Parts: sequence; C-alpha cells; structure tokens
Amino acid sequence: MKKAVVFMLAVFAVAVLKGENVFSAPGERQLRKYNALFLEAVCQREAGNDVACYRLLERANRINPNGAEALFELAQFAESHNLDIPVLAYLDRAHTLCPDNKDYLFELASACIAMSDDKGVDMMQGLLSDELFRDKAFAMLCSFYESKGDFAKLCATLDRWRPIRDDDELLSTQKLRAAINMGHQQEALLIADTLIEKYPGNKTEYLIAKGEALLALDKTDDVLKIIKQVEEDDETRGNGNILLYKYALATKNKEVENTALRNLILDTSMPMQTRVVAYHNYLDRLPTPERKVLRDSLLTRLLPLHEEEATLYGVIVNQMINENTPDSLMLPIFNKMLDINPSDEFSRLSLMQNALSKRDYAELRRLSTDGLKENATHPLFYYYAGAVLQIQKDEKGALDMYAKGLKYITGNTHTELVSSYYSAYADALHKVGRKEEAYVMYDSALVYNSENIMCLNNYAYFLSLDGVRLDKAKQMSAKTIEKEPEEPTYLDTYAWILFLQSNYIEARKYIDKALKFTEDLSDPENVSLVDHAGDIYYHLGFTVEAVRYWKQAAKMDPTSELIRKKAQSQRYYKE
Repeated sequence: MKKAVVFMLAVFAVAVLKGENVFSAPGERQLRKYNALFLEAVCQREAGNDVACYRLLERANRINPNGAEALFELAQFAESHNLDIPVLAYLDRAHTLCPDNKDYLFELASACIAMSDDKGVDMMQGLLSDELFRDKAFAMLCSFYESKGDFAKLCATLDRWRPIRDDDELLSTQKLRAAINMGHQQEALLIADTLIEKYPGNKTEYLIAKGEALLALDKTDDVLKIIKQVEEDDETRGNGNILLYKYALATKNKEVENTALRNLILDTSMPMQTRVVAYHNYLDRLPTPERKVLRDSLLTRLLPLHEEEATLYGVIVNQMINENTPDSLMLPIFNKMLDINPSDEFSRLSLMQNALSKRDYAELRRLSTDGLKENATHPLFYYYAGAVLQIQKDEKGALDMYAKGLKYITGNTHTELVSSYYSAYADALHKVGRKEEAYVMYDSALVYNSENIMCLNNYAYFLSLDGVRLDKAKQMSAKTIEKEPEEPTYLDTYAWILFLQSNYIEARKYIDKALKFTEDLSDPENVSLVDHAGDIYYHLGFTVEAVRYWKQAAKMDPTSELIRKKAQSQRYYKE
C-alpha cells in the first residue's frame, strides 16, 4: 500500500514540476471533506499523533490535489520525518497555488538553499523587505554565505541587517568570524574587544577569537596572555587547549602542540568531533612504533573514562586493525565500546570471533544470546548461537536456533552470510539424520557462494559417509584442496573419497599430506584422520602401519568399538 501511495505522489510531483494542472477542481462537497480532513490532521499533529496526521493529510491531498495547505503540511512532515516524498515539488506547488503566502515562500526558499539552488537565494532576498520574515531571511542568508565561505557577501548582508536589530551579539559574532577569515585582523580585534566587554557571559568564545586574530598578526606573546586568561576558568580549559594548539603550530613548538592535543583527546567536555580530529593530528603523522607507544599511553587513560558514545574508540580500533594489532590489545577497547553501547555489533562480533578462536564456547554463547536481545533480527547472532549449540552437541537446539533466524534472511543479507548460514543449518540437519533436507540446504548455500570452502568440504564428506554421489563429492572436495592445499581437514576428505572409489594409491598420497600438515596428531579432534590413514594403508597391504594408526586412533577415542575392533584383530571392517 505504501509503495503505491509513494508512486502516486511521485507521478503528481513530476506533473506539477512541469506546471501541469492534471486535476480538475473539486466540487463543494469534496472541498468540505478536504477541509474537515485537513483540520483533523492539524489537531492530530498538535496532539503528537504523527501517523494519524500523515494519513489524514494524504487523504486530504487525494481529495483535493490543489489544496495548498495539505501540500505544505505534507512537505513539512516529510522533511521532519525523512520520508521519501519530493519536498521541493510540494512546496513549489503550494507556493504556485498561493503566491502571496510568505510562509510557503520562506520554506521553499530554505529548501532551495539547502539544495544549493541559487533561486532560493533570490527568493530569500525578496523576503528581506517583509517585516515578519526579515530576521529569519537575514539569518538564513548569513548562514548560507558563511557555509560557502563567501565572507564578502556575508559582511554586506550583516551591514544591511545590523541597523534593524537592537540585540546585535549574533551579528557581531558573525562579523567577527568573517573578519578573521577575510584577513581583516585589526577589525577582528576591535569587534572581539567590544564583544568581551558587552557580553561577559560568552567571554571565552571571544577571547579565543581574539587570540586567533593575534596569531595571524604574529603577536605570540599577547596570545599567551589570552591563553592564561582562558585557563583561569576550569570550565573552559578545553577551549584554551584549542588556542594553545594553534599557538604551538604558529610557533612550531612540537612539545606544546602534543600537550594541547593530548589534553583535547582526554577532555570529555569537548565535542567528540574535536577530540577525533585532535587524535588524528596527534598520532597520524608519527611512525608506527612511536604511534603505538603514544596510543597505548592514551588508552590507559581513556578506558576508565565514562563516555556517552564510542566514536573515539571506534577511530582507535580502525587504526589498530589497519596495523594488524594483536587481539590481546584490542579486546579491552571492544569490551569498553560494548559497555558504552550494547548494540555495537562490530565490537560484539569481534569479541565473538575471539571467543570462538579460543574455544571459549560459554563466552561465545553469552555474547550471541545478549546480541539477540539487542537485535533479534540479525541472522549473524542466530548463526553463532546455533554454532555454539552444535559444538556442544545440542543438535536439536541448534536446529531450532537456525530455524528461528531463517526468517530474518532477506534479499539485503550479505550473500556470504547466507551461504554460511545455510551450510551450518545443513550440517545440523545431517547430524539428526535429515539427510536429503541437508543436501538441499547445501545446494542452496552454494548458490549464494559457490566458493564456500567449508560448505564444499562438509557436503563432500557427508556424501562420502553416505556412499552416494561420489563423483560430485570428489569434484567439490578437489575445489577445497585447490584453494587450501595444506589444510589437513580438506586433504583428509579428498583422500577418503578416493579410498571409497578404490583409488588407494592416490588416497595414500593425500592422507600423507594431511598427516604432515596436522600440528597435533594426538588431538582427539583428529581421530577420523588417523583412522582413515589406517584404512588406506591396510588396503595397500601395509598392515603394520595400518595397525599402528588404528591403535593410535583407539587411544584418541576409546568409545569407538569399530576402531578398537580393527586395532585388536588387525583387520579392516567397514562401518
């Protein structure tokens, strides 16, 4: 329904932009209905019922597409709620229908200026003669010229505005900034001194501006006096550090520069953007070893600080990642970021990856469960939670978890995640004997990522265990060892498929490689690899070697009756 409405509105917008009057005038009955709906929309807006207000405005607009009031309110609503509606077209139409309405003109001009449309400036200039809109128009034009760096026009506009206003602090402040940017430092000093005297409540701001003007005039001794004045008030120490930093740059004093920047980074009262810029200025220019030392020193002082947002930590993390910093140094930051913002998915996933690498499955389960509390629609948390349950041999729990998360996989979900998700789901299905469902799920996983090595290996291995489609299994397994020729798990799978195809000589070649590249052959997780080696060697006639491998496998898994039987009888038995 929503898409249809948006489409209809878009068609209307195109028409009005072309100046077409595509709708006939409504009858008296329709006008009464339009007026009633519009008034009710206004009432709902005042009551804070935004949804009801929007729907009523839409209905009113459909009844009377030439109703300027509804068009204007729709535009205002869309702008404040970031809706996909052509705001400019609606405002333009409302102004066209009611050219004498200055509210419509002002909002249209503001929208045009926001989109860097010069006709908005012309419209706003026309409003300078209107007593009701004059101040707003001046303010908008001044902001526009300042944002564009057109200080000449800014000053000209300020000069036109100044005689009109009794309270000229705002104007003087803008004139001060313009004078500094235009290089009129003497004028800036005069304005700053006037503002300091007239508005002591904002004294610090004007002292800083005065200090900047003095720096431009190379009066560094006077700047130090200003800095001292600023620092007398503890609440403004951050601003003093900004001026101190500028002073250090002007005098090329690296020690003072570093002190000022470090103080700014650690000052939680300063805007976050200021702190981020200070951080980059402090560290980015340094060689990596020196940067790491200073960063570690900063982190020691930053981590205990209470932060409302994790922006600064995010900047630090990105830098550390780019430098391949060890996880041990990054984990405290990830934990801090997660404490500050539990919905920080990047930090949570980083901690989950770390827990997985350490086989800390309890921590992995905790992180994934908490992640689902924060975002119950993210498939990745279901994926990790399901994986933990599989590792803990809770196949039913894993299946339930995967099934819950499946509905949150959409067309926007990353294809690699979809492939990994389906592959893990397939593993769980096969474990509980739902083999054909598992094979369908594996095929789906490979549709999303045909190079998913883990999926290719597991799919091939399960096919070999089931003794079906061995040619397909061999083809998939060959891909994995082509990609990772030294991965023991993939080599073992390929060797086992060759064994089932009675190609024992080739099977031995690959099982030997798997044994060679296995770091710890005593690890119980490698029991299948060692057992397979025994089976392959037996069929090649190397009974002594085969029995040695079977006995080793029996020690690794004392619960396997089949392996024990082969080791004791020194004969091969098929599962």
